[in-house]
Amino acid sequence: MDMKRSLRSAAAGLALTAAFSLTPAFGSVKQEVYVTGHVQPFGGYSFTEAVSFEVTVPGEQEIGRIVVDGLYNGEYPWIMRCYTDNLHFSGITGSVRPPNSAGLVSKDGLYVIPLFIHSPTYGPNVWRRIPDLSEPGYLPYEPAPLPGETTYSDCVLMGIDPRNGNWVAGADGLLYTYDDNLIGDTTVGTPFEMILQANVPAAGVKGDYDAVLYIEISPAP
Repeated sequence: MDMKRSLRSAAAGLALTAAFSLTPAFGSVKQEVYVTGHVQPFGGYSFTEAVSFEVTVPGEQEIGRIVVDGLYNGEYPWIMRCYTDNLHFSGITGSVRPPNSAGLVSKDGLYVIPLFIHSPTYGPNVWRRIPDLSEPGYLPYEPAPLPGETTYSDCVLMGIDPRNGNWVAGADGLLYTYDDNLIGDTTVGTPFEMILQANVPAAGVKGDYDAVLYIEISPAP
């Protein structure tokens, strides 16, 4: 009886072992995990609302600073540009050359003081003239496919544009090198300051001057 019982136990053990060894074990080699979400707008940039100045000597001089804060995360390409729209400028009647309306305009609309701006994206001591929308020869922004080309008179403060060879090329000014910026990103972290500069001529007429400076985000320019 003991031998029969032992044989039965051994047989049961073999059957149990066989059952476990025949059970297949499959691991997942590939599986899809669907992830979805939404990026909310970050609120956009904000700017100093007004700048005032007093000029006592002629020449190039800083007249104020514009603080930029916030962040824009709209679809790119986009540019941030600035310009004036001096509809009250008339110039002196009968002038030999057509008057240019770009800059700070006197209250009577006759005189103008050229206005320049510095953005930290330009590099040190680089200034760009602020154009007026109605000035002769005004050219809106167009991306340059090759570095070294400029085809516009717009005053672009910064932007993101992978079509612009100047921005993609990076610091060395060459495409397909180690420092290429593939999305053409010329933005800087906030807050930062932009500096306004006026070029007051020695023959500048005394009086009150002003201008409305428009700073605009232009998507898909």
